[in-house]
Amino acid sequence: MINSYKIYYDDSFVLVSNDREQMNEKFAKVIINENDIADFLRNPPFYSGNSAGHDGTLIYTEKPVWVLEILSKNVKIVIAGGGIVFNERDELLMIHRKGKWDLAKGKVEAGEKIVDGAMREVEEETGVHIESVAKQPIVTYHAYILKEKKCLKETSWFEMKAKPGQDKLVPQTEEQIDEVRWVKKGDLPDYEEGSYPMIWDLIKQIK
Repeated sequence: MINSYKIYYDDSFVLVSNDREQMNEKFAKVIINENDIADFLRNPPFYSGNSAGHDGTLIYTEKPVWVLEILSKNVKIVIAGGGIVFNERDELLMIHRKGKWDLAKGKVEAGEKIVDGAMREVEEETGVHIESVAKQPIVTYHAYILKEKKCLKETSWFEMKAKPGQDKLVPQTEEQIDEVRWVKKGDLPDYEEGSYPMIWDLIKQIK
């Protein structure tokens, strides 16, 4: 069974996969030797500022789950939920935060179901109410340092349908969101340069 995990950091990523077909894709660096994988795991680039650039790094291994487990040790795990939200006109809900176009998301509260947290974050960040939610999310990973702590954020993204007639959008300014916008699918390529690589990868999967 093919198993892959993509971990984003800065403007780069690491793809951990047992899919041999990935060897045919373009990467800045490919790691396949077990000793080289062990060296990588001892000092991953996520927290050292060593970016592979936009083409990223491929780790080809028969044990991608094991690699993810190693990368999850001795770091703070953050569980988050987000929404890939469409309206009745099939437009995508996007937010503008810290100079980047993004999708609504946030940390799940203690005792809260991930899907409920994702819906809550969409409403809080945009003012949009949700009518229906897909059962299976797309899961992403984001490695970063916050207050000198190494963090790995696991975000479950749920495709959602907004209740009709919601054209009044309310950005959550206390979360540094300065604009919320419905974007036509045909206009989405105009947002690629101003989005995070992870967000654009999500958009490519659903559009």
